[in-house]
Amino acid sequence: MDERIGSTPPIATVGRLAHRTIQRIARRAVPELADFAVVFMVTGRSIVGIASAHASPAGNKLLRALQRVYHIRRDDLHSTVAQVVRTGEPSLRRTILQETVADAPRGSVADLHRRLACRSALVLPIRVGNTVTGAVSLCYAGSGRTYAATDLADARRIAREIERTPPPLLNATSRLRAATGDARRHAAVRRRVAARN
Repeated sequence: MDERIGSTPPIATVGRLAHRTIQRIARRAVPELADFAVVFMVTGRSIVGIASAHASPAGNKLLRALQRVYHIRRDDLHSTVAQVVRTGEPSLRRTILQETVADAPRGSVADLHRRLACRSALVLPIRVGNTVTGAVSLCYAGSGRTYAATDLADARRIAREIERTPPPLLNATSRLRAATGDARRHAAVRRRVAARN
């Protein structure tokens, strides 16, 4: 019994293994099925990016920056990812018009979205059992390609690969991110309260 307990990887290791597996799946989608891909997971009331891949090194850098700053609320009515998580249905956006935000600060979500320049997107739910635990977003940008209904089958393969990652690994990753976010929020509250006192 002690041997079995000793061989069980710690939760942080399990989370890293899940992250690497999902990262590899995202990479396989690019460039055949997308110019870039982002895998999102639900963590409490938020949806966060946990893995991404882009056809270019500069794009990968932008996606990493986006993952750090972009947290979607589950009830966000403007987010396609949030809509897919809520409904459990895929979303096909053949054409996405670029909004010009003239004075968006560099590194902000609006700035990163503008620089990634997604022109067409296909977003599919990720399920563990009957529960939607996240979404995978496939996007065409610089290649000029657009998604059609015929692309759904290939995109579903990517979502199913992520779903086959053992649920404890996905849940461990989500719990780690949620715990980190909670710790940051509590630290920020303590700093604000301490400053007033």
